[in-house]
This record gives sequence, C-alpha cells and structure tokens, in this order.
Amino acid sequence: MEMNSFWKSFDLMLLTLLISFLVVEYKSTEAEAQVPSANMSAAQMSPKCHTNATKVSVQMNTCVVLSCLHYSSKEFVMATWTKFSRDKASCIIAYRKDKNTTNETNCSGTRITWESEPEKNFSLQIEPVTIHHEGYYQCDLVTPDGNFQSCYNLSVLVPPPVINLSEEENGTVVCKAAAGKPAAQISWDPEGVCFTVKETHHNRTVTVKSICTRNSFNASNVNCFISHLTGNRTLFINFQVHSFQTSSKFLFWILSVIPLGFVGLFFCKKSSWCRKCPKPEATPGAGEDEVEPYASYTEKSNPLYDCRTEVKISTTS
Repeated sequence: MEMNSFWKSFDLMLLTLLISFLVVEYKSTEAEAQVPSANMSAAQMSPKCHTNATKVSVQMNTCVVLSCLHYSSKEFVMATWTKFSRDKASCIIAYRKDKNTTNETNCSGTRITWESEPEKNFSLQIEPVTIHHEGYYQCDLVTPDGNFQSCYNLSVLVPPPVINLSEEENGTVVCKAAAGKPAAQISWDPEGVCFTVKETHHNRTVTVKSICTRNSFNASNVNCFISHLTGNRTLFINFQVHSFQTSSKFLFWILSVIPLGFVGLFFCKKSSWCRKCPKPEATPGAGEDEVEPYASYTEKSNPLYDCRTEVKISTTS
C-alpha cells in the first residue's frame, strides 16, 4: 500500500515537471515566432504599425531614443526591435530573458543599440542619426499576458549645408539652399519677378534655387529669406537699380548733352579763327618811296621824331 502511494506521488511530480517544461518550451517557441524575418521589407510590416506609427522628426547628427511600451521587466519574456528598410534587409536586435542573450541581425555599423541594459530598459538608441536611419521602427514585447507592439516613423531633417545669394552677369539674382531635407522655402523682400527650380538628389535631399530678374526689384537693398524646419536664415545684397526708366533717362541725357557740346565747340573754334585773321593794309600811293612797312610805320607814328620842345627864357630887368 505504501509502495503504491509512493509511485503515485512520483508520477504526479513527474507530470508536474513535464507540464512546466512544456509551458516554458511553448513560451520560448512563441517568443521565437515573434522575431520578424530579416528579409521582411517595409511593405511587409504589420499593417497596424504602418498606420498607427508615431511620427518622430530629428535633426541629422543628433541622438534619438525610441521607447518600447512600458512593462515590468520581471514579467516579459522577449523584446525585439526591427528597423524596416526600403531597399535592403531589415535590422533586428532581440533580447531573451530566459537565456539572457542578445542577438543582432544586419545591424553591424548602423549605430542602432539598446539605450542601456535590455533586461532593464527596452528603449532603442541611435547616435548619431544619419539620413540612412530614416524609416519605420517596430518594438515587439512578448509577455505572459500577451504581445505588445510600439511603432515609430522616423524622419531625419537635414539643414541645407550650403546657402548663398549672388548677382549673376546675365542680370539675375540667385538665392540658393542646397541639399536640405525637406526642401527649403525661399521668399524675397521686396518681391520681384522670380521663378523656383528644385533638384532632388539620390539621398532624397533637395536643392532649391530662386532666380529673379535684378531690375524687377526696384530697390537697392534686397533680402532673401530661407525657411527650413531646422532653422531660418536671411541673406541680403546691395546693388544699383538698372530699370528701363532709369536707362531711358540716362540715354536721353547723353543724346541731349553731346550735340550741344559739339555745337558749342564749333562756335568756340570759329570765334578763335576770326580773332587770328590779320587786317588788310593800305596800298601806298603813287610817287611815294617804297619803304618797308615797319619803317613807314615808325616814321609816321613814333612821336620821338615829330615832337619838338621849345624853351623860352625870360629876362628880368
């Protein structure tokens, strides 16, 4: 009787151990099933994640931390982060509590890591952020009470590294914001006759040029305003206004002054020529001795030859 009771207790204990083992194995298998395939693309992610993702915008070369759904670290079984890529295999990092192991797939060199110890904190950290980190991120948390999911749509902002304002030789003024993301917005003060050109690069940054006719501003000081999510900039330029009206007045003044100058110069020259012309001399009469002009002139005009001085002496008795 005692022997039968012993075997019954032993069988019960063995059955309990077997059930516990099967439960643990089931949870482990279920957790492994929650790990997304590395070949899974952004189009194949969870529809719920795609539609309900939290939008996060961060400037390039900064740090960003994405938090997984808060849950007691004592009760979770497995935590997995997946970064879905558009054109290559997804990056996956996972932590299993029962085995205390961390696995990474296609994450080498991406600078995507746990913020701290994964068994205490499920948050994901990216530092520094580059434009290649842009995309969808999904956190899957496996617990005894069920599976929980957190999704993010990360957008990377790139400030335009090159901005300038220049006056071109063809009579235009160009304001440029190069390689920004998203595209910058350009406006002018005062407003002119302008048009905008955009060029999208392979890394999804955009160069924006606003080209204006210089004479359309009708001002000597012109400001170019560049608006961007990472900050605004103002550039200014000074130049002389060359409008059609100003050019016409200048041309009219030139055409009016130059002929008057030529007329005045002509009369001035003519007057000088008249003053230099010698007067004709009288022809000497017949019977007079021919003498040289200078001698004749001296003989007739010099008072030293014609003047006589008479001195009278009066006597006193």
